[in-house]
Amino acid sequence: MLHRSIALMLLLASWLPAAHADITVGILVSRNAEQTLEDWQPVLDDMAAAIGQKVTGVVTSDRDELLRKFKDKQIQVARVDNKLALDAVETANAQVFARLSLIGNLNEYRSLLLVRKNSGIVDADSLLKQPKTLRYAGGKTGTTAEYLIPHYHLFFKRNVLPEQFFKQYQQFTAEGAFVALARNQADVAVSNTFELEQLKEKYPRDFAQMRIVWQSPPFAFDPLVLRNDLSSKDKAAISQFFLDYGRKGNTAQARQRLYYADQLAGFVKADNRSLRQVTDLQLFHDLFRLNFDTALSPAAKEAKQKAYYQRFDHLVGLLGGAK
Repeated sequence: MLHRSIALMLLLASWLPAAHADITVGILVSRNAEQTLEDWQPVLDDMAAAIGQKVTGVVTSDRDELLRKFKDKQIQVARVDNKLALDAVETANAQVFARLSLIGNLNEYRSLLLVRKNSGIVDADSLLKQPKTLRYAGGKTGTTAEYLIPHYHLFFKRNVLPEQFFKQYQQFTAEGAFVALARNQADVAVSNTFELEQLKEKYPRDFAQMRIVWQSPPFAFDPLVLRNDLSSKDKAAISQFFLDYGRKGNTAQARQRLYYADQLAGFVKADNRSLRQVTDLQLFHDLFRLNFDTALSPAAKEAKQKAYYQRFDHLVGLLGGAK
């Protein structure tokens, strides 16, 4: 009789719909994590209601930590920058499904270089005429807006290695670089058009004492990624929530929450092919630094160069071919 009861329970369980697992959203930030989570919480609450699952937010400025949690399936959805999205697609079974869109429907940003208003630096050329005299507040290694883009478009194209050019080379978040410049702990600081708008609101007096002396070409905005091994139903529900949010339903409330979360207008559809820009940057970055590596033999350099091109070809295939 007991065996029959157990068998019946198992049979009934097999007919019941599978319970949804909780969803954890990872958010990469360069400012206060606690405040960011508070700002994003209403959006996450709306997401939970829309998809019928518990949604938890994890906010960090540690890129390695976020990628590790994504690999370990502790995070299923993430708001990251382009380089971290590329790493997640390459190594963590991720796919891009959307991109951030800012107020005014801006879908691109530019990297910037800031100086104080009383600086004698007026543009990139005047900056690069002062080797070993300036203190540089740059971005953390691997970041897209504060590291890869300015390194390529501002320095590498002019055959300059920033670590060797400046008297002092420091690495910060965008906010950290801004504060270092404001406190006269740096002479130049990297930023980007997206985060500078937020910093301008937070530090209006400091911003009033700064000016922009260089800006990069436009670059595609930060993406959202999700794990490929989520169910088709979950992926569709998550994607639909973000693409509709602020555009359908209670749009006034959603737009207010998006603004407070990240000064966003909403999200636009995207895929892995949108990461081709950062793939090109990464290849050039690796090859350029390889030329400055005096510790390697010519044979070792040739082998590394071959490996870089092989990785590039692999990524192009992974992202969907030439854009």
